[in-house]
Parts: sequence; structure tokens; C-alpha cells
Amino acid sequence: MSRKRLQPDLDLTPLIDVLFMLILFFVVTASLLQGQISVRLPQGQGTPIVGRPAVIEILPDGRIRFDGAWVSREETAALALEAGKAGRELILAADRQVPYGNVASILETLRKSGIQDVGLGLEGGNTP
Repeated sequence: MSRKRLQPDLDLTPLIDVLFMLILFFVVTASLLQGQISVRLPQGQGTPIVGRPAVIEILPDGRIRFDGAWVSREETAALALEAGKAGRELILAADRQVPYGNVASILETLRKSGIQDVGLGLEGGNTP
């Protein structure tokens, strides 16, 4: 009597379950990423800046540079007043990662010291 050999079969049910879970994970992740607000900086257009402007840079970690030198918030206002008296244009250039509250705080400090005319540095335009 000959024995009939059983053919091994592969159960794909667990594999299909894992694939559906992966698809579900990627769909949920993709929908969460699309819900974020994307802010793009405007492109700068206009006349070229004549002379060398005084540049206040705000870095993502909160540090401030005035014309390339590290300064405190209080020193920024004093140096900006001196630059204004010398006839230099004042440009505030903040990194994209800087919270707007930090930029507004610097602008408020400058306003309190009597500086009203501050330009904002833009990407791709006439920025220093």
C-alpha cells in the first residue's frame, strides 16, 4: 500500500495581516503629515540696498548676532541706535526655525529704544 504524500501548504494569512497593518500605519502617518501648516518665506523683490546695512541675526537657539558679533538683547538696541545715527539701514534676519515670538520680542525691544524703521531679511532677494 503506497502512502500518499501530503503537499506542504503555506498559510499566508499572517503575512496578509502584517501587510494590512503596515498599509494602515503608512496611511495614518501620511495623513498626519499633511495636516501640518507649511509657511514659506516670501521672495524678496525691490531695489538693491545702497551701502552696507546693519544686520541683526536671530538664530534658532535664541542667540543674537549684530553685524557678525554675538550680542545680548540689550546690546542689540544700543548698537542699532548707533547704526541708525550713522545712516545705515537696519535689517532683521531670523532663521526659519526661530519662533515668531522671538522676532516680535526683538522688534519690541528696538521699538522701545526709539527705532521704528527695521527691514526684514527675505530669502532670495536683496538680503545681505
